[in-house]
Amino acid sequence: MSSTAPHHDAEDPPQLQSKDGKLMATFNPRQLNVIWGGNLRYWKMPEKNSGSPAELLQVCWLEVSGSVPIRSASIGTKFRITFQVSFKSDAFGWNNCPVYVMAKFGKKGKYAWTKISLRTDYSQPTNILPPEGLEIVTKDAPNVNDTIYFGLYEVWSGKWKGGLELHNATVEQMNNK
Repeated sequence: MSSTAPHHDAEDPPQLQSKDGKLMATFNPRQLNVIWGGNLRYWKMPEKNSGSPAELLQVCWLEVSGSVPIRSASIGTKFRITFQVSFKSDAFGWNNCPVYVMAKFGKKGKYAWTKISLRTDYSQPTNILPPEGLEIVTKDAPNVNDTIYFGLYEVWSGKWKGGLELHNATVEQMNNK
């Protein structure tokens, strides 16, 4: 008898790469941790290397997270975190149901967060944050801030929701420190 894990664990997450003199990493859905992502009743995860989004069928606990090492970042380096999503025509449960994008440096760091009200008229992939995104700045020595932990959450309302398509998440350096 085989069993499957209820959650999807990140597969081969990307590392920060230099692009135009700044560090950047883009995560496809399979490179993120997705609570209930291993259960076909709740999420439809894309095939490896398909380029397709993950589809949220129904959950009352939305938690999608990732992490990326930033060992080469100096004090004062600013990073922006964005998630790209769209909604299917039959999306439900998102009215008056804000989501939170959260991020921190290091396991013991303090979370920075922003609250977002999603609109179900996102029929095309849309970065769900304002243009500035959620930005966090390194404040301590690089060995303290060795990893950025980030996520997209809606775990407080208890409402069932579905129809969200998760295309990717991006961590991007915003300044040249």
